[in-house]
Amino acid sequence: MDKNDEDIYSNLIRMQMVNLRKSKGLTQKQLSKKSGLSTKSISNIESEDGASPTLRSIIKYLHTLDSDLYIRENSNNNQITIE
Repeated sequence: MDKNDEDIYSNLIRMQMVNLRKSKGLTQKQLSKKSGLSTKSISNIESEDGASPTLRSIIKYLHTLDSDLYIRENSNNNQITIE
């Protein structure tokens, strides 16, 4: 996987996370209060231009939304799923 692929997958994950938050009817501020993450951390997680979030922040974000992140890579295709 090259740098371009990493950027594509990072953006796909970010978009899925934003869609998940919105599907739960939460604003960034509401998610911040529920998760204990700062609004800046949530913005960084969701923004293509934000600082790289830590894995801990991503997990906290997703667990607050009752979701998990699964990443599976094999020789035929790469699959990223948020459930």
